[in-house]
Amino acid sequence: MKAGAAVTFAVALGLAAASWAAGKTDALSRALLTDPSFKVRTQAALLLGKLGDKAGVDALVRALGDDSKTVRAMAAQSLGKLGGDKAATALRALLTRERDGFVRGQTEKALAAIASTVGRGPGEGKERKIYLKFGPFTGGTKAADASLLGLLRSTLRRSLGELPHVAVLEGAEEKSLGKGGRPAFVVDGNVLKLEEKQAGSYLETSCEVKVLIARWPSRSVILWTSAGAAVQGGKREQDRQNARRDCIEASAGQLADSLVGYFKSQGG
Repeated sequence: MKAGAAVTFAVALGLAAASWAAGKTDALSRALLTDPSFKVRTQAALLLGKLGDKAGVDALVRALGDDSKTVRAMAAQSLGKLGGDKAATALRALLTRERDGFVRGQTEKALAAIASTVGRGPGEGKERKIYLKFGPFTGGTKAADASLLGLLRSTLRRSLGELPHVAVLEGAEEKSLGKGGRPAFVVDGNVLKLEEKQAGSYLETSCEVKVLIARWPSRSVILWTSAGAAVQGGKREQDRQNARRDCIEASAGQLADSLVGYFKSQGG
């Protein structure tokens, strides 16, 4: 994180670093339920999902009632990662009362992620291999230059490439994509919006990114998904550049979680 920028979905770095190092789910749970800053609570909810410790489920379930819609959305997302009957029951209950579209979207994705793991045997799907190629990531708003589009592409590629049963093909390897009857997909996208506006003594940078998944070689689109974020930073040119990158990274991180969930449901 660059100095002078505060990203909506990447805050409280001191808390994050300490929690990752110590691996203490209880510290994150306390922060999620008691910290007065919604930004810290949001980060705690995200980290509980990344830690993968099911001991965090209780705190995340309680956080579904948080006053902040951002906290509720991130708690739902993490419950989707941790899974289990308790998480699924709480998420279904949230859908009966939640009115915010973003929170509902994250809740539905979380339930889908949990459902995709139900009924699989211990060894089922281990040999399944999914092949991906990444498109050029061009187009969209002219405010996003090639470096920002490259950042979006590389962030998604890194996250999907970590899945155990996904193979990302590049260069000459792409010629074999779709051969042998194994599932093959193309991932592509762009930056739809990248804007700045005055926010007191700061500039606020907002962005929205969009990604598609298409089958290969038919190129039939099977999924569109988008995400956005907002960053506050200084007015110097370097600060503006940093804010743009932070905004794209935060949005790409959200999209990566969605795509990872999708490809896991496909056997990745």
